[in-house]
Amino acid sequence: MNINEKLAGEVLYALALVLSVIRPPVDRLACTVLPSGEVCTGINPFFLTLHLGLVMIGSLLVALGHPFKNTHERNGWLGVVSGLGIAIIGGFSELNEVVIFGALLATLGLLLYKLGGLK
Repeated sequence: MNINEKLAGEVLYALALVLSVIRPPVDRLACTVLPSGEVCTGINPFFLTLHLGLVMIGSLLVALGHPFKNTHERNGWLGVVSGLGIAIIGGFSELNEVVIFGALLATLGLLLYKLGGLK
């Protein structure tokens, strides 16, 4: 309803995507080098939670500033936007499970958005 909510949501969403490029939530583990020359990495749960939380809060604030026809359409839009953001974060971090989760969330959100638009 208020343009400030929408702007704050866009800033938070963009901040999460920029943070995932600058500082992915993946850390190198104790300087361990595999025989193939690769290094072992692990997920940093604090940064992963921070990035995903910023995406979800940002998309929620943007949705609050937009008039939707009904709740199904709004919830579907939230699923699509959050899912795409999560998939992008997972892609930059090379975390395939997070990419798959984001793609599934976006797909389910798109179905709900389309069904909500019919009512």
